[in-house]
Amino acid sequence: MTDTTALDAIKTIYPAQYYGQYDTTQSGLTTLTTIMDVWNGLDVSGRGISILGLPAAATMVALSAQQFTLADQASGIWVQGGALLYPARYYASYDTTATQPTPVTGWYDTWNMSSLAGVAAASAMVAVAATDWDNTAFRLPAGKGVQNAAIIEYTPPPAPVPLATQAVSALASARAYVSNTYTMLNEATPDAWVTYLKALMAIAGGTDTTSTTLPTAPAD
Repeated sequence: MTDTTALDAIKTIYPAQYYGQYDTTQSGLTTLTTIMDVWNGLDVSGRGISILGLPAAATMVALSAQQFTLADQASGIWVQGGALLYPARYYASYDTTATQPTPVTGWYDTWNMSSLAGVAAASAMVAVAATDWDNTAFRLPAGKGVQNAAIIEYTPPPAPVPLATQAVSALASARAYVSNTYTMLNEATPDAWVTYLKALMAIAGGTDTTSTTLPTAPAD
């Protein structure tokens, strides 16, 4: 058992307690090769390690107690420039250019990915707590959104109906009204209704591409 004097000496050299070791010769992306509780001489799986041959603390990645716990059974903890690329492990992605609230577009366990192709930077996603990640009901394909860097319950608003589609529906109603009110009685269709019908036909048929709203139906 490590005595107090020896432990104090270890803490002086390795002040963070938890560390991740990686290949420092790699200039780009790499992954941690060993995750350790240096103060207790254990790796993340609880196996004993020798601290006598460890590199300097400055050449390893210091980890928090939470990160050390999350690292258990992680297959690939990505490192770049001597720091964890995804320090929180679990993330939710979203469209950062959209008006919020906006839907969650993907869920990522970034410490269990063999490739980061297509994965946004950690700063462009929302970190997900381990308790939420472990709750499969939390990570449903739909029903979650992002607002102010937090994940919320979210139901997207219905997609807007194209103006041409609205015009088709309004035209059918207008034709039925004109037929029942005027044509069936062998009466002339008022000019206001003719103008209205023609406007709807232009929007529905695509010849009117400038209007942004439907015309107003005649009062009578």
